[in-house]
Order: sequence, then C-alpha cells, then structure tokens
Amino acid sequence: MHNILAFLTNPSILITNQLAEFMKKLYSGVGTMMLVLLTSFGLYAQTSISGKITDAASGDALAGVNIVVKGRVVGTITNGEGTFSLNVNDAPPMTLVISFIGFRSQEIDITDASTTGLDIKLEEQTILGQEVVVSASRYEESILQSPVTVEKVDLLSIQQTPAPEFYESLASVKGVQMTSSSLNFPQINTRGFATIANTRFVQLIDGMDCSAPLLNFPTGNIVGFGELDAESMELVPGAASALYGPNAFNGILIMKSKSPFEYQGLSAQFKTGVTTSDAQGEAYPMFNFGVRYAKAFNNKFAFKVNFSMLQATDWIGNDYKTDVNRPESTTDLSGAEDFDGLNLYGDEIEIPTGFPTIGTIHRTGWKEEDLLDNNDATSMKGDIALHYRITDKMELIGNYRYGGGSSIYQGSQKYALRDFTQQFYKLELKGSNFFVRSYLTATNAGDSYNVAALGSYVNERISPSPAWAQQYVLAMQGAFVDQGVPGGNPDAARAFADRTRPAVGSEGFKNLVEGVRNDYFQRTPPGSKFTDRSRLFHSEFNYNFADQIEWVELQIGGNFRQYSLFSDGTIFNEDPEDGTDFQRVTINEFGFYGQLSKTLADALKLTGSLRYDKNENFDGQVTPRLSAVYTFNESHNLRASFQTGFRNPDTQAQFIYFDLGTNTLLGSAKVNAERYGLHEGGAYTKASWDEFRANGGTVDGTTGEVLSGDSSRLRTANIPYVGPEKLKSFELGYKGLIKNKLLIDINGYYSIYNDFIGGSDYVLKVGTTHQGKEVAAGKVYSPYTNSPEEVTSFGIGLGFGYNLPKGYQITGNYNYATFDDNSEGNEEFRAGFNTPENKFNIGLSNRKVTKSLGFSINYRWQEEFLWQSDFGSAMIPEFGVFDAQVSYKIPSIKTMLKVGGTNLFGGDYRTNFGGPFVGQTYYISLTFDQFMKP
Repeated sequence: MHNILAFLTNPSILITNQLAEFMKKLYSGVGTMMLVLLTSFGLYAQTSISGKITDAASGDALAGVNIVVKGRVVGTITNGEGTFSLNVNDAPPMTLVISFIGFRSQEIDITDASTTGLDIKLEEQTILGQEVVVSASRYEESILQSPVTVEKVDLLSIQQTPAPEFYESLASVKGVQMTSSSLNFPQINTRGFATIANTRFVQLIDGMDCSAPLLNFPTGNIVGFGELDAESMELVPGAASALYGPNAFNGILIMKSKSPFEYQGLSAQFKTGVTTSDAQGEAYPMFNFGVRYAKAFNNKFAFKVNFSMLQATDWIGNDYKTDVNRPESTTDLSGAEDFDGLNLYGDEIEIPTGFPTIGTIHRTGWKEEDLLDNNDATSMKGDIALHYRITDKMELIGNYRYGGGSSIYQGSQKYALRDFTQQFYKLELKGSNFFVRSYLTATNAGDSYNVAALGSYVNERISPSPAWAQQYVLAMQGAFVDQGVPGGNPDAARAFADRTRPAVGSEGFKNLVEGVRNDYFQRTPPGSKFTDRSRLFHSEFNYNFADQIEWVELQIGGNFRQYSLFSDGTIFNEDPEDGTDFQRVTINEFGFYGQLSKTLADALKLTGSLRYDKNENFDGQVTPRLSAVYTFNESHNLRASFQTGFRNPDTQAQFIYFDLGTNTLLGSAKVNAERYGLHEGGAYTKASWDEFRANGGTVDGTTGEVLSGDSSRLRTANIPYVGPEKLKSFELGYKGLIKNKLLIDINGYYSIYNDFIGGSDYVLKVGTTHQGKEVAAGKVYSPYTNSPEEVTSFGIGLGFGYNLPKGYQITGNYNYATFDDNSEGNEEFRAGFNTPENKFNIGLSNRKVTKSLGFSINYRWQEEFLWQSDFGSAMIPEFGVFDAQVSYKIPSIKTMLKVGGTNLFGGDYRTNFGGPFVGQTYYISLTFDQFMKP
C-alpha cells in the first residue's frame, strides 16, 4: 500500500535502475517466449484455395493482386495469368481479402476446405475516403473514423505525384509545412514551430526512428527508401506522445515499404532531367536510378532487395547582401564595417576596436559557394529484407538498411554533410494482434564539416583576428600612408588588413580551405570537421487483446531506448575533465502505455490512452489522450479529442559543448553543465556584462573578482537546468463522404505550450576548465533553457476531394495557423512559429484519361511569414509553386513513361532565412514493373 500511495503522489518514484533492468529483460523474454511457443502451432495445411482474378471491365487477367486471409499474415499474389493458389493451416470458415491498387477491394467467405476455381472480378475504383490507416490508434481503422486528424499518401498518390521525388509530395498534404535546406533534404513539420532540425517531429521508416542520434534531425528520405519500394505514408499532425512517446510533439510520419509477399517481381526506374534557378545561373543534370526485386517461396519465405541512387547539383544559397542583424534593411549594407552577410562565413565575429571613431568591425567573410568542396546533392539507399511466415498468424522479419549521401543541413550553423551514412538493423516478430521489434541505427558523419567554422578558421589561419584588427586600426589612423594606404578610409584599411588573403580559386586558397576542412573542430589547430559515430538502440512491443476481450478494445505496449553518442569531443562533451580518452555518452529512457476503446450503439466510439515515459536525466512524464468519434448516416463522422505531448531536450540540448568563437553552445542537462558553474547563480546577464565592459569594467579571469569598473552594473542570472517541453491540445473535426463523390475533412485545434526550449547568452562569473584547458571568467555561454512564457496556437484545416466524371478528380486544402507567444517585455524570447498564417493547395488529376494516358497538376501557395531561428530572423516572402506531370503506359514493355516539372511558372523562392534559392526541376522517367496491368 505504501508503494501505491507513493506512486500516486510521485510517479517517478518507480523509476529505478532495477525497473530499467526489468524492462530490458522483459523485451528479451517476450521474444524468447514467442519463439518457444512456435512449436505449438500446426504445420500442415487444412484448407486449399485457388482461383483466377480478372478486370471486370476488360476481362484481362490481373497479375500481382494481393490475396490475404483476414486476421492472419498468410497470403499470396496472382501470377502473370491472374491465377493463384493458397494453403491455410486452419479449417474454414475464414475470409479472403482481395486488394489491388486502383480497384475496389473484395471480401470472400471461404466455407469449404477445398475451394478451387474461384472466378473473381475486380472493378476499377477511384479511392475516396476508403483508405485504411493504422497511425492514429495503432490498429487498422477507416480513415473516416479516425479519432484524430490523419492524412495518408497511398501508392496511387505516390505513383501520380508530379514531384520528382515522392517524399516531396508531402508538401501538398493538408497541414504540412515543408522546409528545404538542400535539394535532397526537405523537412516537414505540422502545427507550427518549424525548424530544419525539426526535433519536435518523429519520422518512422518501417517502424524505425530515422532521426540522427547526435544531430537530432529526422533524415528525411536521404536514408529512407526509394520510390519503387514505397507503399504509403501516414501523417498524424499534432501531439502523438500518448502512443508514440517523447518527441512526437508536433506530429509523426509513418512511412511503410512494400512487403515482398504482396509486391513481387522485378521493377526498375530511371529518371533524368535538369535543375535550374536564377541563383544557379544555368541548368544542371539530375539522375535518379532505382531497382527492386522481391520473391516469395510457397507463401512461407520471401525476400526483397532494393537499391536507389540520386545525383544532382544542389540549390545555392548566395544572398551576400543581406545583413543577418538587419535583414529588414532595403539598403545594400555589404560595404559596412560591421556587416555580417547571410551566406557569408568568417564575418560573424564582432571585434570592438576601442576607438569611438572606428567602432566595432567584422572580419571579411567568404562566400558559401566558394567554401563548399562541391555543390553535389547525392543520395544512395539500399536494403535487404527477409520475411518468414512461421505460422499463418506469425511472421518473422529481418531487415538491413543503408543510406547515405551529401547534402546541406542548416541548424544554428550550416553543415556540409559529406558521405554521411546511417545504417539500420531490425528484427521483428509480428502477428495479426501484436509485434515485438528491436532495431539499431548507426550514423557516421564521414567527411562532414561546419561551414561557418570553416570560414572563421580560414580567416584565423591567414591572420589571427587581434593582429588583423590591429592592422585595420593602424591603417585607419594613417600609419601606412607611406605604403599608399590613406588614413580614415575603411575600404582601404580593410584591403590592407586583407592583403595576405589568397584569391578564390587559387592554389593557395584551395590548399588553405582543404587544410581547415580536414582538421577537426575543437582541436589544435582548430578545423571545421567533426566526428559522429553514434548509435541508437530501440526495443518495443505492442499487444492487442481483440481475440481475448470482446466487450472492449484493449492494447498495451512499451519501449526501451538507449542513445550511445560519440563525437570524439568535436561536438559533445565526452571528456572526463582532462580532455583525454573520450568516452561515449549514453542516455537511457523507456515508456509504457495502454489504450481502451469502446463503441456504443454502433455510433459513438470512445477512446482513452495513457502513457508514462522516463528519461534518466529528467522527471517522468505522463501523457493522456481522450477522443470521441460519432458516426451518423454511415459516412459522416464528428470527432473531438484532448491530446497531450512532451519533448525531452534533444541530445544536443543535453550534452553539446560547441565553441563558436563568439559564444559556446552548452547542453544544459545537469550531468553535463554542472561542472562549469554557469547555472543556478553562476552567470551574469549578457546585457549587464556588455554595459559593465563598455564602462571600463574588468575581472580576474580565474576568480572573477572585479578589478575595475562599477560592479553594481552586473546582474546575476539564475539559470535552471533544462527540462522537457509540454503541450496540451484540443481538437474538433468532421470527415465525411457525400454520395461517394465528395470527401470533406475539417478540423480546428487550440494548443497550449509550456517550457519551450531555447537559448540565450550568459556570461560566466568564475573561471573553469574544459578538456583540461582554462576557461576564463567572462566567457559567453549559450545554454539551453526553458522559457517561462506560455505559448498558444490556433489553427483550422479544410480538405476536400471530388470525383468528377470520366475519372477526373479535384483535390484541395486550406490551412490557417496563428499563435500568441505572450512575451510582452521579454525581447529575447523567440517562439519560432515559422509557419505562414494562410496557405492553400489545389490539384487536378486523372490517372486514366485514356487506357494508357494519365496526368496530374498541382498548385500550392503560402503567404509571407516571419522566420526565427539561431541562424537569423527575417520575413520569408510569399510564393506559389505549380507542378505537373503526364504519364503514359507502354504495356508491350511493361513500362510507364512520365514527364514532369516543378515550379514551372515561378522564379526562385526560399523556405527559410539563410536557406538556398529553390528553382525549377524538369524530368523524364521510365518505370518498369514485371506485374504492370495492361
């Protein structure tokens, strides 16, 4: 009883090392138990089924049609003649589910143990409101009856998208904000507060979290899967922590690949084209190649192999006239002495000269395109999967996935990802009502480097900033008149101080940049390269009691995760105080959840979910979710929900130590930050320190004792250690199908955010050490902190689809989003909503204008909005993008020809401040499919 009362008053009391060990043993024990039980199932077929499936309209045989037994994992597909045979290890009755993309699904009851000669005819259908989703409730349900807003991009949508890469089709989905820091690295977000790192959003690929453990960003589709293996994408916008745990804060995307049992044979795709933009100035070639092969044997064992490769020239960020600190200026400030160019690097450091007539100056920056070793956007992805149906109700899956490439990632700094790789290893046992899954992801930064650090250290190697500033000041004072440098001329002084600067493109410049690029950050000599050899271990299970409990739907689940981080001291704080023998940083967390659903009077479905999560560095978090769906007139559904979410500080917010020169990013988990003495009264506010210094104040570098100046100007900052963000959200919605022609989906939400994680600058009071080196009092740190402001957001989404005659379909959506940061009087707080208030999308398509010809066109528009981030803040202008494609089937060679283009009538646009200018893409593709329908 004592333990029960203790838990009710403080749930985290249960979280002990013993319980964590128990959870680890539980997951391994569940897998062992499942394997032991396998011997109890029958091995001999009791029911034999065979038949033929044809197109009801043309009578043509349909190859590749999926036939599965409802409630089991057993199934098969039709061969090239449309015939199939299936053996089932159970006696009738049972139900066959017949499905094929673009056709109406059928269910056939089997009552005879020897059912042969079935003659099944499928009717073509334009799917509208018929999709089945699993993401909203973790079990299959109609998308119309989902308890929360959910969007699905199915196989037909993937095949018909006008985007050159299927992942980019998400930009047209209701509620999605897509941000591009590179041609091959678009990132999606929902419900506002978007960043390119997007740590508030979770992306799963076949159940595996694709976030990079050290840099924290979901890796988009750089390391995902190719178009040939993509079956669907499901998106749940908003809080999803009650079922998916930490960081499913602003939404979750679930990407599902094709099963080798259901999609067999050989397929291949070759896509080529050009990219062009005003920023690039010319057209560059683009190539994308993919191949997939899958084969099943006796409906028991199947495998698939995939490979795809993209090669293109990246979009360019070349805004060299905008000042990061004065982006609203309409005047060209690039000649100013305190200029900090948006896509210039090395000019970030402010140098106070101490002379009022000269003021503060900046180094001369280097252009982004000059510092990059190349401007390639590449991606290489491959995987192999083995599937074994142990019984008709149980399937074992082993999967290895590899992805890598080169791209640009923009966070608080810009990173050139070069030969970045991520590998996945997964073992999963699943049945019709459960799964047990374990996987490992491993990342390697390859030859990646920090572009801003590259520019800064190139300058420092040419001439250290103090020496450079001295030359500049002396030139301004006329000390070098005899060398032809007039005094009082800023341009002449800068040119004199830069006189040893090598010309861009010269051998000296190339060798200098290459040297800095190959030296490691926070080493001697300091360079821009960094190390990432991090891993993520994850195990989880889910069990649905549908077969055991009839009066209510009950499911339970849980997970254990460990981050194992290693940057060799280049990004993270892995040193044991003296800077030698760097150790891995490990972070353990686990969670468990339960969900109950009950349908009343065949009309009202009530669902409640409750989850508890614990990270070893933070207090435990409880996240409930309540929802109700009322169905009337069969196809009309009203839904209401209350959802909660939370986000643990990401691994950088916990353990980073990243010296940027002007300031140092500091992870603020107590286990990391306590040694520096900055928190809980150990720092001054940056504003008071600047005022103190401007009036002649100095301090002792070790003790922090004030040596001169007015100490009363200094104000102590009481900085707490960082903790989780929290969210509460209320949502109302309607989704209905009218006369099987018009689908309408309306939703509105109101969300309340607390403890937003951000960063501000503070000044160290007393000297400390890092990696065995002295750090003087007065050092500027940027710790991660939780804001006291409560932020609220409100939004409305409207989506529709309408089936026109002769197979034409029109779709569209509109989104309104706004927020209130309640930050009056706190000018330092940046909410970073980073989402336009109004945006819309409209499309028209017909996949079968004639038997072989199809097309789709799409237009999306968003108005201007304020972008706020550590990289900089500014208004992003409105833009509209028109995409189109035409497809043509060539049945004789089982090939689809597709011609398309994106941003066809627009100029360049940017999705974020500091990002590249996005132009146009024109492409042509050939896709071969062994089982293509005539």
